[in-house]
Amino acid sequence: MARGKAWKFGHDLERDSAIFPFKYVLEAGRGVPLEKLAPHVLEAVNPEFGLKVQRGDFLVVGRNFGYGKSHKEGIGCLKILGIAAIIADSFLKNLVKNGVYFGLPLLTGDGVYDMIDHGDELDADLLTGSINNVSKGKIIKAELVISPSHPLYRIVQAGGQIEYVKKRVAALRHTNE
Repeated sequence: MARGKAWKFGHDLERDSAIFPFKYVLEAGRGVPLEKLAPHVLEAVNPEFGLKVQRGDFLVVGRNFGYGKSHKEGIGCLKILGIAAIIADSFLKNLVKNGVYFGLPLLTGDGVYDMIDHGDELDADLLTGSINNVSKGKIIKAELVISPSHPLYRIVQAGGQIEYVKKRVAALRHTNE
């Protein structure tokens, strides 16, 4: 279960301009840590987002979130900032891959975008996808894009691919001792 504030943005947010400007992708490629670049995520749409978002908050977006090049750095920055999950009407496949890589739950459902306003207090069950809009007193039916029955769910649950591999290696070392 996760509880936090909804940060609502629009439809058709492109990765290299709206989500994480390409100049920061280049900086990450030069070795600047994502932790240092994270406050710049979504600054083109809301300059205060990266500075004011709180751990456990939710990103609520419309359809086609993350179209464009498949740069993963912006999604990594959302994870670093503590976004509990991204809630959207629809996601593109490359963004789903990046969500799995960083262990960021993705929730979707018909019309979820219209049922949540900016600033709403949300409780989300990250096992079932059910969202309680505490501010409106409504339960929203959504589902996890990568559900607990999906083989990739273990990676999301572990906190991302790197954490999953670390845990697997540690488990293998433990069984070989």
